[in-house]
Amino acid sequence: MSRRIVFVIILSASLSFIAGSRAAPEPAKPKTAVILVHGAFGNAAVWDQVKSRLDKIGYDVEAVDLPSVGKGSAKVDRTPDIKVVQKAIGKRLHKGREQDVILVGNSYGATVIGDAVKDYERLSSVDMQEPAQGRILGVIMLSGFIPYINEVTSGHPDIRVISPTWFRFEGTSLVYWDNDLKNYPPSYTLFNLLGKGPAASAVAQLAPSSFAALNATAQYIPYTGKFRCLYVIGQYDNAVPAALSSSYIEQPGAKFEVLTIDGDHEPQLSRPDTVVKVIRRFAGEI
Repeated sequence: MSRRIVFVIILSASLSFIAGSRAAPEPAKPKTAVILVHGAFGNAAVWDQVKSRLDKIGYDVEAVDLPSVGKGSAKVDRTPDIKVVQKAIGKRLHKGREQDVILVGNSYGATVIGDAVKDYERLSSVDMQEPAQGRILGVIMLSGFIPYINEVTSGHPDIRVISPTWFRFEGTSLVYWDNDLKNYPPSYTLFNLLGKGPAASAVAQLAPSSFAALNATAQYIPYTGKFRCLYVIGQYDNAVPAALSSSYIEQPGAKFEVLTIDGDHEPQLSRPDTVVKVIRRFAGEI
């Protein structure tokens, strides 16, 4: 065999190896996971419009159902709520998947996601210590009812003292939304930006929440700088008044990003496109 033929064979083999290497790049990292957590009286279906929109553009989305909601939830405290969210987080952060995660909580759900990230400080995007396992990019609190910083160590008032007047309590078992339907129906307190038909459908899906879960003391505060936290205010929110949201945001030691949208207390139903945009911006996509 001539030297020229040998050279051609070697050159061809080398080019084939290079081409093959280029054709098999490293597997792409999974797109950001978004975990959606509803509030008191609700269920995962309230996120359907947001979830479907995020699914279409490639996000890995999970809307969880909180065990503390439902007529059989009277003895359920906050722990199962926290655990169901942590399970969703864990599925995305295990070794080999290495997926970034954003948590979005509405109303009471904002409290749940705050407690749920307690065990993941080392994976916070703010000061990550274990980069091989993916990151918690942060938490988004939509019209959140959240604990104050001092409540973790000093406790908090009984929910029956500080709750909205339209909450109805069955002793210390269940909490309902119908204490004053004449003046404060859910179509006003929760769904005031929905049309009559959609509001009626949303009201029909409401279920009581566990007193033990709503009245529990928070175990962790994520918004002191340990995690990136965005608090989203609804301009037309009739459940969390401006004075209440301001009292959260203006606490000494609180470190929030703050955004006001033209939403009510449940913008995932009334303003799904806006909520999707908020999430995508938080993820750094747009």
